[in-house]
Amino acid sequence: MCPQLAKEIHLFSPEEGLHESPVLGVHCAKYSNTDRRMKRHWRACFAIVAQGCKEIVLGREVYRCDEAHYTVTPIDLPVISSIASASIEKPFLALLIDLEPLTLSEVTAQIENEFPLETENPQRALFTGIANHKILEAAIRLVKLFETPEDARVLGQLVIKEILFHLVKGAEGLAIRQFVRSGSKMHKISQVIHALSSELSEEVDIPTLAKAANMSRSAFFKHFKEATAMSPIQYQKRLRLLKARRLMTEEGETAEGAAFKVGYNSASQFSREYSRMFGNSPLRDALTVKKTGNPTNAYK
Repeated sequence: MCPQLAKEIHLFSPEEGLHESPVLGVHCAKYSNTDRRMKRHWRACFAIVAQGCKEIVLGREVYRCDEAHYTVTPIDLPVISSIASASIEKPFLALLIDLEPLTLSEVTAQIENEFPLETENPQRALFTGIANHKILEAAIRLVKLFETPEDARVLGQLVIKEILFHLVKGAEGLAIRQFVRSGSKMHKISQVIHALSSELSEEVDIPTLAKAANMSRSAFFKHFKEATAMSPIQYQKRLRLLKARRLMTEEGETAEGAAFKVGYNSASQFSREYSRMFGNSPLRDALTVKKTGNPTNAYK
């Protein structure tokens, strides 16, 4: 089934890049060249690799996603990623579905009684697996809907729910479900993470965040790092710098303007932290990214 999915994605994506579909929150990715590992902003999404290979690094773990493999990230994450296998003859092709917490909650609520309420195992917010035939079959139908946009806009969301249903019934279902199950530790952490990523200009206040999650400071810090492989301050800093990089490379913002937009009060501090993260000054790094054409977002 994966070759069929690759064929449908290729037909919808005649050119390089990320292609928006008629279904809200669904995109197809096509890249004909490999690229080097690069720090990127990975959006909360479910993605299936139909052809080629993608590598993602989070913390000390390397996730290699070949054909028919999927990734699930219930929250936005700063990662290091690269396209490890792609060519003009056999480009990298992937289907990307944004993960909306409400939609995922609606799906998991239908099978509430089939799962334990909580898991004690540490939960990293990046899951990988092999898409089964039910997921692939539904994914093919979803991409075929793009041919008739009026049908896609109505029926697309139903197919997305079908895909998510098969996903949460699978091997990683219980772990994924914890991020949307009200009252679970990971759901509390995901809510805090959403607030952090939505308000990057605000300073990180650990006691306030821990209180919002209804946890002690030590428990909050522990579960946050389990999910993201970094501390809350590291998480915000990396997202800030990644957003600043995107503002400079894609929207033509100056380094100083980008710094203040993402919450820095000191341009010199911004420059130091930017250089430490990306290995070059903001201006030089932005010029390099523009020259090479490397995307600043994982699938963009």
